[in-house]
Amino acid sequence: MKKRLLAMLLAGALAVTALTGCGGSSGSGSGNSGAGKTVVIGAQSDLVTLDPGNMYEPYANMISYAAYDMLYRVKSGTMGTPEPSVATGYTLDDTKTVYTFTLREDVVFASGNKLTAKDVVWSINRVLNMKESNAYSMVKIVEKVEAPDDKTVVFTLSEPDASFLVKLTSNAYCILDSEVVKQHGGSDSGNDTAKAWLDTTSAGSGPYIIESWTPKEQLVLVKNDNYWGEKSNIDKIILREMTSVDAQITALQNGEIDISLGLNTETAKQLEGKENIQIEAGATALETFLVMSRDASLSPEMSNPKVQEAVRYALDYQGYLTLGGEGCTIPLNIVQDGFSGALQRSADFRDLEKAKALMAEAGYAEGFEVTLTCANNNSEGLEWTTIAQKIKQDLAEINITVNIETLEATLVYEKMREGTMPFYVMFWSPDYYDINNQFAFLPGTGENGTAYGNRAKWELTDDNKELVELANKIQTESDEAKRAEYSKQLQEKFEQDNPFAFLLQHPKTFAYRTDTLAEITYNDLCKIQLCDLKAK
Repeated sequence: MKKRLLAMLLAGALAVTALTGCGGSSGSGSGNSGAGKTVVIGAQSDLVTLDPGNMYEPYANMISYAAYDMLYRVKSGTMGTPEPSVATGYTLDDTKTVYTFTLREDVVFASGNKLTAKDVVWSINRVLNMKESNAYSMVKIVEKVEAPDDKTVVFTLSEPDASFLVKLTSNAYCILDSEVVKQHGGSDSGNDTAKAWLDTTSAGSGPYIIESWTPKEQLVLVKNDNYWGEKSNIDKIILREMTSVDAQITALQNGEIDISLGLNTETAKQLEGKENIQIEAGATALETFLVMSRDASLSPEMSNPKVQEAVRYALDYQGYLTLGGEGCTIPLNIVQDGFSGALQRSADFRDLEKAKALMAEAGYAEGFEVTLTCANNNSEGLEWTTIAQKIKQDLAEINITVNIETLEATLVYEKMREGTMPFYVMFWSPDYYDINNQFAFLPGTGENGTAYGNRAKWELTDDNKELVELANKIQTESDEAKRAEYSKQLQEKFEQDNPFAFLLQHPKTFAYRTDTLAEITYNDLCKIQLCDLKAK
């Protein structure tokens, strides 16, 4: 399974039909033919905002890739191979820190304004200077970005970064229509207030425009008539929020939706052999894991490193593989299968005697109570409440009484970023497809900390600083064999002490109607590449 998934990750997630780039077209939930079609996608997304500078969630790229352009984007049908979008190419200086990009001359925004280098520079500086943004992948690496003329953008990095082109494919690098966004509170020097407006529409140059969004109900995209690339014959795409997998299955069979994204290998069996239904699978880098905060004020017991190690030994990993279904694997920790030097945990890792000994060493042989928070969400069709029940069962065997708290996903994400939960279920899908992205799990708090270092209150100390030193080597190393070796060292060192427990890496299972859709491309960054859909 590992070799098969690795091959899928390296060769590309899934292209049901080979494509030549963005600008395709799609089918219709109503079964119409010809122009003017509507595609309906059923899913339980995790969208919190439509502002590209604030999008973190796994489904965010599906929307940003439809409404915005970047300098580089992920090539259709691949997991993370970068290819030019509004850039025609780049040059790199001898120091490997200065990237010079040349822009296409035919790109216009949905407003009709011409896209120029100043829009690129403004968009990058906007997220760099926002009080809160998803720009953590570039804050420490982008020293400055400049526009010497309308067709040229120059990035100067603080040090070489082997993943920089891949980073450019994430939604943090979306190019916004600066003149329009400034009219609605946008700023490239801080104090930006455009998020509320961007949650209602879009200001990009992509093939679609965000027409409306009703959180927890649906999002509507309409064709951008000013799109500079190949025109689609799809007038409208609707992302319909459907929390019930059974409801998605019924709607797909009835022709009420064209694509179901809420399946896993088990639930998809209900659709096997059904007329006009095709089931497909794709590789993902999505991980489901537990976070155990080091903040003793939240739980003095759960924050103890020995207790956290005991939890990892107490978990029934084979049971989680059974819950996840065929194709799931267990990452050793922060590096998923398909990335440099990835290591896996044995399904037989569980050792209850070791876990009990660690609990006694920590002073909690008699156990304690703790609240485990989970969202009403799922990881590729596996409900987090189901995972939480399994965790409760496993930890009872080492005298930890787990009280499950289930909240709306948006509230869990908010509490996560505030670092106010002692113990919770979470998932992670990379913002860009390179091992450097996984350094968000390294220790470090405060302004110069990491995403999960801050969320788990995991301090950088002399005992764990080697993790950061290894990460720095991986970040700048261009030799893949050396990167893989450093990666293995990083994972082995990380395993000695960390506030997480990684449960599963999930495959993707989805289904679509073959009577309306001729082509559909899936990759883990964008989910469905909406601009590549084609109708019969």
